[in-house]
Formats: sequence, structure tokens, C-alpha cells
Amino acid sequence: MIKIITTILVVLVCCLITSNGGGIVLARKPTQTPSPTPTPPPSQVILPSNANLFYQGRVDQSNSSVYSFDWSGVAIGFAFKGTTNVRALFSTSLTTEDNMFNVFINYGLYSTLNISSTSNEAYNLISGGTLDPQQTYILILTKRTEAAIGIINFYGLVVDQSAILFPINPFNDNPNKRIEFIGDSITCGYGIDGTPPCSFTAETENNYQTYAGVVSRILGADLHVESWSGKGVVRNYDANGTTSVDPFPTYYGRTIANNPNSTWTFQDWVPQAVVINLGTNDFSSQPYPPQTVFEQGYTNFIDSIRTKYNNGTVFFLACGPMISDPCCQYVQNVATATKSIYIDLQDILDSSDLGCNGHPNVNGHLKMAMNSLPIIQKNLGW
Repeated sequence: MIKIITTILVVLVCCLITSNGGGIVLARKPTQTPSPTPTPPPSQVILPSNANLFYQGRVDQSNSSVYSFDWSGVAIGFAFKGTTNVRALFSTSLTTEDNMFNVFINYGLYSTLNISSTSNEAYNLISGGTLDPQQTYILILTKRTEAAIGIINFYGLVVDQSAILFPINPFNDNPNKRIEFIGDSITCGYGIDGTPPCSFTAETENNYQTYAGVVSRILGADLHVESWSGKGVVRNYDANGTTSVDPFPTYYGRTIANNPNSTWTFQDWVPQAVVINLGTNDFSSQPYPPQTVFEQGYTNFIDSIRTKYNNGTVFFLACGPMISDPCCQYVQNVATATKSIYIDLQDILDSSDLGCNGHPNVNGHLKMAMNSLPIIQKNLGW
């Protein structure tokens, strides 16, 4: 029995070795061929002028190959299926701060996007493998940052060749429910995501979370925002004189705030309501503008907007929460003189409602929205 077992072991060992010039070499395992890298599916570019891409806010659409914009809160939205990834083609005009977007998938916040390249570059909106090609999605990009950060150029989307876009407008596109917010850093969302002490950064600015965004979403209204930090009615922040050469009304008539040759066509979008919160920067420091200069400048601005819209547009003039009298008394005087509705936002915040440099944070903007909303609803019947 022992002899039989020994013979079997010898045979097995002989099967595992070969002779090589008197040496013994163990037999090698077969070489494994590496798996080939999967070939990505063929892609296509969806131009910004595609009928199934929808926009909110002021956008220069004069060139079908590239759309440009810079105002706060401008948004791009579309519904799609049949692709494993989505990339957007963007460039920005400035490099001192990144222009930033919120990325929403099916109305839930998915990520934030930083645009830093001054040349056309593809940015991943959704990481590979996240999407089910059989499912329909709604994707919305909202511009967090303000016009002072520079112009955004949008060249379109890169998606799989098999992708399908649907004629579904993801925004509240009701022509009978349109609201426009005009303002300064407060309306921009300056510092809204910051924890004090902090100063301005693109990362802490987020127009989507402002009282303008909250009010429009609660009302189910289409929204346009025109705002610029540091701008006033007649005097900008910390100006040496009582007036400035380029206060906010200088920029208001532009599709692209940074382009003086870009003229907005007001007849394309007529709101039922205009909410203005300006004056904080006029009275940010001495020397204050004289009462008559401020009130006349504000009245002229409102009158100029009224000539562009129909008589049915209702104007609301807000004051606060970062300023009080004499500014708010002057704003109230203008509201009376122009038959506008005054919204008092003074003294509604405490220290827990503040973000960067004394600006309202998310909770502070929510308080602003809740104080503004009943007044807007009452006067619009919404």
C-alpha cells in the first residue's frame, strides 16, 4: 500500500516539473490576458439653441452656437433619457473667482459646479455610471454667482448618441405668474452659505437660496433676477461722493450686465410683479446722498421700468434688513409717490440669521421671504 502511494506522488511531482539542462523548473501558470477597456459610447453635442433646452432669466441668444449670460440665478433646464453621462460646455470671462452653479437632478440638489476656464471646456454634470439610460431625468443648472464674477458662455451639452431630449419645460413657465427681483448683494445671495466671521467668496454666494428664490418657488412663479453687489440707486458702496457714475440703473437695461452693447428686449418677458430692494449701499457710509437726490433717482428708475412694462405690473419696494432710517423712510416716501407697495424688512434678523459680512444667511433669507410673501400675495391675488 505504501509503495502504491509513493508511486502516485512521484507521478504527480513529475507532472509539475520539466527538465532544463539538468535543472528543475516549476511549470508556469498560463498567462491571463487583461480585460479590454470598455469603449465609451459615441457622443453628440446638443447646441444651446436646441428647442428642448429651456432657460430662466436674461440670456443672450443671438448666436445659436453659444448663449451668454451673467445675471444672478440664470438657469438652464432639460428633460432627457438614454445617456450614461451628461457634460456641459462652458467658458467664463474672469479667473479671479470661479463662476458657480447648482446642479439639480429631478429637483434635488446633486452637486455644485465650478467654471474656471476661459476657453470652451467640458464639465461633468453627473458622474459616469450614475444614470440609468432607461430612466427619464430632469436636470437643472442654476447660477449661484453674480454678474460681478463675469460672463458665462454656454456652448451646449455632450451626451451619448442614444440620448433623447424631451419638450418638457422644467421651470414654472406660466406667463400669468412672473416675478422680477432687483437688488444688490442681498438679492445676489452674498455670503448666504457662509459662517461668520467670513468675507466674500464665490463658494458662499448662492442666489437660489435667497428670498427671491424662496418667494418665487412658493408662488409657483417664473423668476428673473437682476442684482449686483455694492450697487445703489444713485450711490454705490463706500463711494467718495454723494453719487456714483455707475449705480444700479446703469446696468438694468442690459441682457448681459457686463456688456453695455447688450440690450434686453423687455417685451419678451413682462412680469406681473417687480420687487426692488435698493438703497442699502447708498447709505452704507458718509457722505449720504441728499434726500431729494435719492428719492428723485429712485422715482426716475421706477418710472423708466414702468414705461417698458404694461400698466398691470405691480411694484414692491423693500427696505432692510441691513439698513434702516433715513434710507427706509425715503424708500417709503418713494413707494407712496410712485403708487408702489412698501415692504418693511427692518429689524427682522438676529445674530443667528447672518452669513458673511453681516449679510443674511439661508435662515435670514427665509425670514425675509416670509415677511414679504403675505404682502405680495395680497396685492397680486396669488
